[in-house]
Amino acid sequence: MKASDKFILYDKFNTPLTKQEFFKVRSLYLNCIVNNEFSLQSTSAIIEQIQLVKRQPKKIGPYKNLTVFEALNRIASDLVLLEGTRLIFNGKIPEIIPNTIKLNMGNKNGFDFIVNTTSNTMVYGEAFNVAHSFAKVKMRQTVDKIVKYTSLHKTNQAIIFCNKVVKQTLLKYKNEKEEKLLQQQFVIHKLFCDYENISTLITTTN
Repeated sequence: MKASDKFILYDKFNTPLTKQEFFKVRSLYLNCIVNNEFSLQSTSAIIEQIQLVKRQPKKIGPYKNLTVFEALNRIASDLVLLEGTRLIFNGKIPEIIPNTIKLNMGNKNGFDFIVNTTSNTMVYGEAFNVAHSFAKVKMRQTVDKIVKYTSLHKTNQAIIFCNKVVKQTLLKYKNEKEEKLLQQQFVIHKLFCDYENISTLITTTN
């Protein structure tokens, strides 16, 4: 099944976006969430609930032909990705001034996003949404991916977006590979993204 058969906004996110273009497609995405018709049925039958969540394809927000479990996982990550991108376009990382940003929505391979800067350099990044219990593991995996593809990072910097609620957990986390990168003047910028008030996201136009 093609990506466009699962993600109804595939064509809108399939090319690098300017700031103006990004805010237009961001609005389309958030409206899909607000106008979502799916609701999880209430049942005390645990096996029935498992089958519903893990086996039955549904349409949820901008996704279709996915199970509830997979669609909600993608949406959670997408919302962090959208909020982090908004922050970058609005100058949250002064060292990185974007011309366009390519968002790899819908669980594509490669990095989650690529920033093409005004100086025509590429900065690669990852985004994730995680629980406190898995936050350190996920950060380690993400740093490992950045390290694995160090040769791509010509600017000696990369970006990680993650959900704000795990900020305190991750601020206390030390990663040996990241420390070695810092010694080589390689910086990983981290943005902690607050996405959980959907009404605020909808009304935020820049």
